[in-house]
Amino acid sequence: MSGPASLPQAVATALRLLQPLGRILIGVSGGADSVALLRCLHAERAAGGCEVVVGHLNHLLRGSAADADADWVRDLCLRLSVPVHIERLDVASQSQATKRGIEEAARGARYAFLQAIALRVDASAIAVAHTADDQAETVLHHVLRGTGLAGLSGMPLSRTLDSGQRLIRPLLQIHRTEVLEYLRSLGQDHREDATNTDETLTRNRIRLCLLPWLKQEFNPAVVESLTRLSAQSSELQEAVTRQVERLVVLAVTHVSPTECEIDCTALVAEPRHFVRELFVQLWRQQNWPRQAMGFAHWNSLAELVHGDLKAMHFPGGIQARRHGDTLRLHRN
Repeated sequence: MSGPASLPQAVATALRLLQPLGRILIGVSGGADSVALLRCLHAERAAGGCEVVVGHLNHLLRGSAADADADWVRDLCLRLSVPVHIERLDVASQSQATKRGIEEAARGARYAFLQAIALRVDASAIAVAHTADDQAETVLHHVLRGTGLAGLSGMPLSRTLDSGQRLIRPLLQIHRTEVLEYLRSLGQDHREDATNTDETLTRNRIRLCLLPWLKQEFNPAVVESLTRLSAQSSELQEAVTRQVERLVVLAVTHVSPTECEIDCTALVAEPRHFVRELFVQLWRQQNWPRQAMGFAHWNSLAELVHGDLKAMHFPGGIQARRHGDTLRLHRN
């Protein structure tokens, strides 16, 4: 674990590895992690390393407290001479309209907002403040819900968004204790979101109850163990993805927005995990809904390839039927 003085250096090193170009938009909620990221990138800007802009979305979920957060972020950016874009969105109404949970709707709204602002200000990268502790929580959450190798990989350090910008996580190898120590060394305060202590939310129970219990009863270094598992899984997943991309070229014979055809003879000798991952990649390329797809669904698709099943229906109005050696997928 590094000291507070080295945190900006660690972020600067991460930026060089991630190679973000030009202007960086930072998502700042006002919480400790995002404020620390802002202060680190502000220091990097002062050293001539990058140009920064801040984005803050008021989800209108916490009344006057949310308004106060937005005002606080605006004042901080004013003191730092950093441009800031603040918008309001009724996430509760959006959640009801889309029939998604509040957490999922808020996350989707936040990323859509950041991508829109990044396009507006011509930022090539969007920086968010997930830490090593967040990564450990994510991996545990995936394990509890039932996950495969991709879920064990957790959150990537960087990925390209549909809008073309790169989403980067410069703090992903930094522990939350380091973040707090860094803020104390600066005399920098931050906002506390009362919903972060709401134990009816699964992620909060993992952070507040499960992880502390695992640290006390089983392994004080459980966060390090989970983040190491995540990194190793990510490396392995990259190798799997390369093999699956090869299989897509060999096996997928026809693609349209609503249909796909797959030559099963190209897949029968392949490991079942590769076959399942081929369908995950195909769903992603087709922009078909994956939220309701679980292991049993992906495995059923592999069984269709191996001839164990002849036809099935899947979430999102997708039908699969095997005719001879050809598997046809059709979305209504």
